[in-house]
Amino acid sequence: MEGPVEYLEYLDGWRGLAIALVLEDHFVGLMVNSFDAGRLGVDIFFCLSGFLMAGILFLQQQPLTKFYKRRISRILPAFLLFVFFVFAYAWLAGIDFTIVEFISTVFFLRTYLPVEVGIWASAVPIGHLWSLNIEEHSYLFMSAFILLGFFRKREAEGLLISGVGCLAVGVIYAKLGPRAPHSGGIGSEIAASHILIAAGYRLLREKRGIKVPPWAPVLALAAALPFYVKSFAWWGHSLVTPLLLAFAVNHISQTYERLKEWLSHPALRQLGLWSFSIYLWQQPFQHDNITFTGSVVGLSCTMAAALISFYIIEQPARGWLNRYW
Repeated sequence: MEGPVEYLEYLDGWRGLAIALVLEDHFVGLMVNSFDAGRLGVDIFFCLSGFLMAGILFLQQQPLTKFYKRRISRILPAFLLFVFFVFAYAWLAGIDFTIVEFISTVFFLRTYLPVEVGIWASAVPIGHLWSLNIEEHSYLFMSAFILLGFFRKREAEGLLISGVGCLAVGVIYAKLGPRAPHSGGIGSEIAASHILIAAGYRLLREKRGIKVPPWAPVLALAAALPFYVKSFAWWGHSLVTPLLLAFAVNHISQTYERLKEWLSHPALRQLGLWSFSIYLWQQPFQHDNITFTGSVVGLSCTMAAALISFYIIEQPARGWLNRYW
C-alpha cells in the first residue's frame, strides 16, 4: 500500500458540500427545522478527513514529522488568530470565562475541560470547536498505529475495530444517561467513529481491491439522510451514519461521472478551499451574544471574516511554513 495520493477535484467539492450544509443550518434555514443539516455537514467532513488521513499516513506513508508540520501549518495560524480574537472580544465585552477555558481551547481539550462549563455552555463563541478537537485527537490516535509495531500491516483492521469501539462507547453512554461523562456525544471516544471507520475502510478497500457499482455510494449517502431527522432515535445517527457515510466517501471515485463533475464545479470547490476559515468564523455570527444571529447579515459577516482569514492569515502562513519549515 504505497505510492502518492492523487489530488481529486471532486473531494474539494465534497468538502464544499459539507461546509455549505453547516452554513445552511446556521444562517439560511431553507431545510425543515427538524433536519440537522449542520451535523450532516460535520459528519460528511469527518469521513472525508479519515479518508484523506489514511491516504497520507498509510498509503503515501508520509513521515510523521512532515505530517505534523503540514497539520500545524494548515490549522494553527488561523485557529490561534480566531481563539485569541474571540477571547479578547469576550474580555473587552465583559463576558465571563476562565483561564482554564482559554488554555484548554488552545490545546484542543475544551470538549473535556473545564468540566463545570461544557463547551456548548460557554459564553464565548467556541462551541463549534468540539469537532476540531476530535480531528486533532484522531490525528494523534492514528499516528500511534505507525509508532506501535504491532499494528504494522494491520492498520485497516485496527482502525475499523477502533471505530466500532467508538460506536460501542456511544451505546454505553446512551444507556448511562445522566451518569455518562459530560462530553457526551461530542467526545472523541464517540464522535471519532466517522473518521476512524472511513480511514480503516479506505485501507481495507485498497488492500482487497473492493469495487462497487456507481449507484452504491449515492444510495449510501441517500440512506444516511433520514437518520439526521432530529426526531429519529439516537442510535440512527450514532450507529448507522458512520458506516454509510464512510462507504459513500470511499467509493465516490466509482460513482457517476455527472456527480463527480457536479462536485468538481469551481464554486463548490472554492467553497471547499475556504472551508476551514468559514468553519472557524461562522460561530461568532450566530452565537447568542452576537446580534446578527441566524441572518443574512450574519452570513455576510461570516464570509467577510473567513475570506480575510483565508487570504491574509491561513493561506500565506501555510505557504511560508511549508516552504521554510
